Amino acid sequence: MLLIMSTAYQNLREIIHAFGARPATSEAESRLRRYLHRRLQERGLTAFEQSFHSVPSLTPAWMAVSLCFVASAVLAWQGALLAWGMGALCSVVGMAMFWGLVSGRWDGMRLFPQRESANLIVVAPASSEVRRRVVLMAHIDSQRAALMWHPRHVRAFGRNFQLQAGLLGVHTLFALMLPIAPVVGQSWSVSLARGVMTLGGLVALYGMGMLLHREMFLPWVQGANDNGSGTAALLTILERIAEQPLPHTEVWGVFTGCEEVGRPNGAFAFEREYGFQLREAEFLIVDHVGLGEPRYLVAEAMLPRARAHPEMIRQFERLAQAHPEWRLQPSAVPHGAYTDALPFYLKGYKAIAL
Repeated sequence: MLLIMSTAYQNLREIIHAFGARPATSEAESRLRRYLHRRLQERGLTAFEQSFHSVPSLTPAWMAVSLCFVASAVLAWQGALLAWGMGALCSVVGMAMFWGLVSGRWDGMRLFPQRESANLIVVAPASSEVRRRVVLMAHIDSQRAALMWHPRHVRAFGRNFQLQAGLLGVHTLFALMLPIAPVVGQSWSVSLARGVMTLGGLVALYGMGMLLHREMFLPWVQGANDNGSGTAALLTILERIAEQPLPHTEVWGVFTGCEEVGRPNGAFAFEREYGFQLREAEFLIVDHVGLGEPRYLVAEAMLPRARAHPEMIRQFERLAQAHPEWRLQPSAVPHGAYTDALPFYLKGYKAIAL
């Protein structure tokens, strides 16, 4: 075990020093993918790429959401019913996009410019008749720094995201009520709606400021923990399996691109193309495993929460009982955040994230 951990750490150092930051759809992401491809092929494993298209950043989609709510708030202060109707439409569009982004159930990002990326897929055959398939997955891209991920703020991310979602939902409700308020003779409700919508617009404006600050002033990070650690761990495991294939178990290793773009687009692309032949497989997504004690993630996203398969949770509970020295515990991704497990949670695969 110590030898494997030492090898994984050495692989992590090599990845970070050689490739640095790896923005989604960038040349650095592509170079790392080619390096992993070459290295695993040299070990005799079958490796191939799956191309797909993705947005390179989460900023355009979230800026569009914020603009919708800011525009809705501004239109609420106009005196014409037409302006109020347009404000209601802006709010509904913004809320629909917001829901799609935080739930993963609607790909609103396809409305924005796309670039080419790819997943690297590696298949390690079983040493005997295949009776089981296991898919190990880790994303190779890294993200741009953001104030919301500062150590002083990150613990409150989930709570703040829930408050934001609630406020924008109320904003939308009052935006829909505003055009009919004069018709039903409730003039006081116009002032109330304007006040609530102004608050929602200010929150959206603050979000726009955070996004602009991120894009203009903050660097791309090397992502040693998120997710160089998962990439190095998966590389180490696959090389070990190449030397000692597992009996009756075929292992797929998937290095995904474009996870850090507001939606795990590489994982969604993999599920669309290969899900039919891996429907009975067990999926383990490896992310953020460089620090702290191990945690298996039972829920992520929001509106509603997407949850790990009960059978996989039971397997990890038994594993924790068998190895108390590992201090393996259940946990959950903060509301509004996600991992590559999201598309598999949504469709009921036997999947869990570590």
